[in-house]
Amino acid sequence: MLRMPAILFGLFAAATPVGAEEPKPVVPPVFVWATKSYDLPKREPIFEGFGAQLLNQHCLICHSAEFVDEQPPLPAATWRAEVLKMKNVFGAPVEDRDIPDLVEALTRRQRTMPNDGPVGNPGNGR
Repeated sequence: MLRMPAILFGLFAAATPVGAEEPKPVVPPVFVWATKSYDLPKREPIFEGFGAQLLNQHCLICHSAEFVDEQPPLPAATWRAEVLKMKNVFGAPVEDRDIPDLVEALTRRQRTMPNDGPVGNPGNGR
């Protein structure tokens, strides 16, 4: 006979809310988007003087002016070979009509004579 009250009590306890709180909905945290700005150094043409526009347009795509200026004094034939190598091997976007002016600008920067003989292997740059 004791079973019946225990069963009834169990059923009653199971059906009665215990006072547990409703689960709160999960709200994702609010992220505040902010625009940040940075002051980058100005990229002004680095080459100056004779041929600066062409040198800035064609050489600074891949090289720094410092890199170009650190090259040993090369005659025009070698510079021509280098410019042709940059164009034909590495795909530099150099127009054929600009090659003589680039070579002249490079030789003037180094104060080498345009008609000096080649240094090193000029390759197919002749």
